[in-house]
Amino acid sequence: MTRRLETRLLHYFLLITFAAILIGVEFYFEMSRSGLWREICEPALASCPHLDAVIDQQSDAHSLGRLRNKIVIMFGVLTLVVAIVLMMFIKNITTPLQRMVNVVNKINQGDLSQEIEVQSKDEIGQVGATINELATNLQEVAAFTTTTTRDVLEKLDAYLETREGTAEGTPPQLEEIRDDLTSLLGFVESFKLR
Repeated sequence: MTRRLETRLLHYFLLITFAAILIGVEFYFEMSRSGLWREICEPALASCPHLDAVIDQQSDAHSLGRLRNKIVIMFGVLTLVVAIVLMMFIKNITTPLQRMVNVVNKINQGDLSQEIEVQSKDEIGQVGATINELATNLQEVAAFTTTTTRDVLEKLDAYLETREGTAEGTPPQLEEIRDDLTSLLGFVESFKLR
């Protein structure tokens, strides 16, 4: 289950990374376009014609190249930070869920002594605490069923002993009930309790 969740979260991360890379590539090529500096400065040049002589096309292109490279580095760092944050996020979700799945599978196999180590108070921690409560409740039900079944079996055995010497004998339904109770007791006692 959590492997599918982890895979889905990784796909989301890859989509975000792909979008960031596309934006970065588009920006890189836009900044590399010739005449961009002139377009940026055109409003200022129109109002101050003497600035045209001051503007050095070669240094302007070099400035745009530096700006472009800084922005590309910024996108790279941003992508790296997003990757680290998402990986931490994925691990913080999938690792506790995987532990819970392992414990729940053992509980499902009859080992009611299992307990989830709750390390947080968020929704995942609440699910772990609820599973622990469920396991405790199942232990109580198993203990109650064991005690009650033993008591009923003892009373039934005592009753059957009193009927053995009589002419009526033991009714077959009581023997079936005794067999069913013995099977139930064996089943409940197969659970591993704390």
